[in-house]
Amino acid sequence: MKKIIITAGGTSEKIDNVRKITNSSSGRLGMTIANYLLEENNDLMIYYVCSKNSLRPTDKRVQVVEIDGTINLKNTIEGLLTNEHIDYFIHSMAVSDYTTDYVTTIERIKESVKEHDDIDEAFKNIGVIGGSKISSYEDNLVIVLKPTPKIISIIKNLSPSTYLVGFKLLDGVSKEELIEVAKRLRNKNNCDLVVANDLSNIRNGNHIGYIIDKTNEIEEAHGKDDIAKKLVRKMLNDGKR
Repeated sequence: MKKIIITAGGTSEKIDNVRKITNSSSGRLGMTIANYLLEENNDLMIYYVCSKNSLRPTDKRVQVVEIDGTINLKNTIEGLLTNEHIDYFIHSMAVSDYTTDYVTTIERIKESVKEHDDIDEAFKNIGVIGGSKISSYEDNLVIVLKPTPKIISIIKNLSPSTYLVGFKLLDGVSKEELIEVAKRLRNKNNCDLVVANDLSNIRNGNHIGYIIDKTNEIEEAHGKDDIAKKLVRKMLNDGKR
């Protein structure tokens, strides 16, 4: 039996116990890919790692694993790759590039700058707003962000034999730039395939995906159904070699 991980939807990063930073990814493409895989092959199991509100398949061969933030996603992925033999990994989730470091106010920043001659010391000693819920009466809030771990970079390190499909989304760039950036993602993370998309095309109702393999062969697909169908067939054919 082939075991497959599909990540779908988007992550949410906590500001406090009530508020979050998130994105609008629905998980529709991940669900569509999963459904095509289930049609093409009966002998498989899918770990579908997704956000709470993400669309997901309902087939009994799918085990849904809900996550919220990027760290939760990282721990989940590491556990699956360490404890299971994963044949294919399709990383279609829109993972947040940043998470909350701390929350403060403009006034607290000004006070700390006044008290310290060195700007680095000033920022080390800024008064941070804590607690489970930030008061709605606070003015001029400043949310300081820090980078999240790059999930795609850990997959081949933990499981070198897993067939890895990565995704790259840019906004309003030329086809040439989109493909070049997607190739760099592929090379840096040892992906077997990468799917390149431009958000401006998706917004305009013209979702074009470019499926790029290790030999730089590029297959163009139009719409989520076509992207999923061509991706699945390419991936399964490559896996038989």
